[in-house]
Amino acid sequence: MKWYRIVAGLSHFSFYCLEKVYVILRKTVSFAQAVQTGFWLGVMGEKSLDYSDEMIYNVTKKYRNDKYNLSGLFDWEKAMIGKHFAGAKSIIVIAAGGGREIAVLSRMGYEVEGFECNPVLAEYGDDLLKREGIRGSIKYLPRNTVPETIKQYDGIIVGWGAYSLIDGSAKRMKFLNDLYPFMHKDSSMMLSVIYQKQKNKSDRIVKKVSDFFRLFSGREKTELGDMLFPDYMHYFTEEELRKELTGSNYKVKDFVVAGNGCIVAGI
Repeated sequence: MKWYRIVAGLSHFSFYCLEKVYVILRKTVSFAQAVQTGFWLGVMGEKSLDYSDEMIYNVTKKYRNDKYNLSGLFDWEKAMIGKHFAGAKSIIVIAAGGGREIAVLSRMGYEVEGFECNPVLAEYGDDLLKREGIRGSIKYLPRNTVPETIKQYDGIIVGWGAYSLIDGSAKRMKFLNDLYPFMHKDSSMMLSVIYQKQKNKSDRIVKKVSDFFRLFSGREKTELGDMLFPDYMHYFTEEELRKELTGSNYKVKDFVVAGNGCIVAGI
């Protein structure tokens, strides 16, 4: 056999071995990440998860950046608001963050009220609106709650990805039920979530590990799709999201996937 054939053969063999090693390492790392996520989801209580979320948003400068919060709507938000909020006048934004949605919606002519559970973001966002001379406000509202004063709005927006940050289906559906009185028959509610097409092996590992540790605290079992990167978030399939909304007596009007999932519903 000529030398170049030997070299070529060895080259192909080495790349074949390297590919197999890479696959094994990738699976090992993926497994380790799932176990670690499951462990922390299992041992961290509700207060720890909430505090972790607050810490992340307190140190992340992006959401307290004027340029970001004055950058306008994402393309999918423009499409959904143009389609379902065209006739609306009054809008409430819950989980308003630093005010991005409120700033652009107010400039579009809507009457907007905002609420945010993170005191740092609420203070920054309200100050931004005042500095820019934009109508609207952002008030502090405890996590996963609705305003005490019930008022009906033409539109409700749950801030980008915020619904995925609510821990547990029961808690999410209670939040939806509490929002129901704020809508009338022509209102639309838009919320977005972290989306996945289907549950996978990592989801099942996370759940099994987390459920094991939750046995010692008596907490409810983890749901498939619960993650910790590094704060809590739930990854939704379309079917799962629709089920929570229809189970809370909402009628789904629209659903799109644009990186993440966005759903619009009415009563």
